[in-house]
Amino acid sequence: MALDRSCVVLLLASALLSACGSEDPTPAHSQRITLDRPGAPPQTFAIETETDAMAWQVRPDGRSLAWGPPGGAPQLTLECMLSDEAEPQISIIRHVAAPPGAQAFFAVLGNGMAARMKVEAALSDSEWRWEGSYPASAAQLDVFTGPRDITATLPGGGMLEIAGSDLPRQFVQWCRNGGVDEPAEEAGVGTDDTNSPPADPPAA
Repeated sequence: MALDRSCVVLLLASALLSACGSEDPTPAHSQRITLDRPGAPPQTFAIETETDAMAWQVRPDGRSLAWGPPGGAPQLTLECMLSDEAEPQISIIRHVAAPPGAQAFFAVLGNGMAARMKVEAALSDSEWRWEGSYPASAAQLDVFTGPRDITATLPGGGMLEIAGSDLPRQFVQWCRNGGVDEPAEEAGVGTDDTNSPPADPPAA
């Protein structure tokens, strides 16, 4: 009986070895992957920081001036609000997500001055953003009226480097004038006789 059991064990072992040897090492449903094959480069999110790719642009409504890429979403907007019952106001809008109820100081430096403008979260077009309104005559707005470059920093919202331009000065002055353009400078001297010295009286 012991011999018979040994034979049975040997026969089973031979059958298992035969089955393992006949198994296809590469099943039909398997897929080979070539590791050295170059793949597509990973997509990256880049933020444009070149100031020459940004510009001040008059918005279609004609009452706001925006800084940002031409044809793209603005990063900073100056909006003039005119009313017959109140003095002109200028709203400063920083297009960065703002937590509801939050407040901050928007620091704008340049043209020989530093302005700290209070802004708060405002909901507009289903988007929370930073916004603050000032009388158009406010001295803080003079920071936009010079010809030099300025920087505008919002805590947690990054810093904008804005190239010098005459457009913000013209816009602020236009709003301060109640939506009236600046008078053009006269090219020559007027010929109004009322300002001329009187002529010598005729000789007797």
